[in-house]
Amino acid sequence: MDDTKTTISRAYKSAARWQIITTLFLSLATWVLVSMHAALSVFMGGASVLLGGYISVSTIWRRTSSAPGSILIALLKAELIRIMMIALLLLAAFRFYEELVPIALIGGLAAAALISGAGLRTLGNTN
Repeated sequence: MDDTKTTISRAYKSAARWQIITTLFLSLATWVLVSMHAALSVFMGGASVLLGGYISVSTIWRRTSSAPGSILIALLKAELIRIMMIALLLLAAFRFYEELVPIALIGGLAAAALISGAGLRTLGNTN
């Protein structure tokens, strides 16, 4: 069970690193090419995926049983928590940031989500 936690942690760290790099790069490029408000919107979209992922991974660490059913329930709970946190953070962005650029927010969200999915392929790698 500790090996599984280590593998999940390693995969999340790899995905998070690439999410941070991608979000910062896209935010900077958007700032240069479009505007500061669009860049902040891209950053908020990427940050919502990153924070949602962090919170969901932290719920997996509390898992104590190694039974397959328990593992499945823990993963489903973590995914539900991740989706709810992303939705709440996006709702907060729409509610409190008056200069929000919706297409930029969705772009940052999509880029971070795609990078997050790509990071999961590192689960089976030993390198």
